[in-house]
Amino acid sequence: MAGPDRTTSVLKLFTLDRPAWTVEQAAAALGVSASSAYRYVAVLTEAGLLTPAGGGAYVLGPAFTQYDRQIQLTDPLLQAARPAMEGILPLAPPGSAVLLCRLFGETVLCIHQEVGQEVGPSFGRLGAPVSYERGRPMPLFRGATSKVILAWLPPRELRRLFEAHRGEIAASGLGEDWPAFRTALARTRRAGHQVSHAELDAGRIGIAVPVLGTVLGETRRVLGSLSYVIPEDAADAVPRLAPALAAAARGIEAVLDSPATAEPAIPA
Repeated sequence: MAGPDRTTSVLKLFTLDRPAWTVEQAAAALGVSASSAYRYVAVLTEAGLLTPAGGGAYVLGPAFTQYDRQIQLTDPLLQAARPAMEGILPLAPPGSAVLLCRLFGETVLCIHQEVGQEVGPSFGRLGAPVSYERGRPMPLFRGATSKVILAWLPPRELRRLFEAHRGEIAASGLGEDWPAFRTALARTRRAGHQVSHAELDAGRIGIAVPVLGTVLGETRRVLGSLSYVIPEDAADAVPRLAPALAAAARGIEAVLDSPATAEPAIPA
């Protein structure tokens, strides 16, 4: 049986830029024998995580569709956040969006988005108004949505990230050295929110707050972030939207802390 670390490494090869791989190509990329790669691919195919695509290539399989639906219906964070996001979207200017994001490795993923259907002066008619699309990895050091998660990470994790990404951190305006980086994040924690201007999308302001929680009895930690993305010409709305966002996040946390959240209702 293939080891879980090796099977996971096969899955990580599949990206938007390269969605199909043959066994031989996977073996070469991972530096393993063809026979080992065949075993890994066989395990993943049996589980529905890979599926043949013709020409000896494989692509991601139908199990991911099943798991995504399950996440949509049962993820406690998502279930708690949806009503709150729907409730605060009307408070924002036309052409705005509300995002729910969480940490994934050294990136941030949007897991849900509520989007206004109005025609805004800076956005035009909304379809996909921001870079933070569901499931798209985004940088950890740019944008309010990501930076507010970063600010609430444990000190040991922050130190590791700083040592590994000094250049990116400096380029993002978070500090040229460790003391400056630590000070910038402490400033965000004191404020309770983060604001960014056009760091990822031109003509847009991001306002973000952390969503905190306790998982499996661990110390309270950051679970993700709740954000507004608004048109740049609506900057005067930031002082009233930041408190609304913080109140919504506290409401989400209260639902997550409720014992009933442990067994979410599953729609038919």
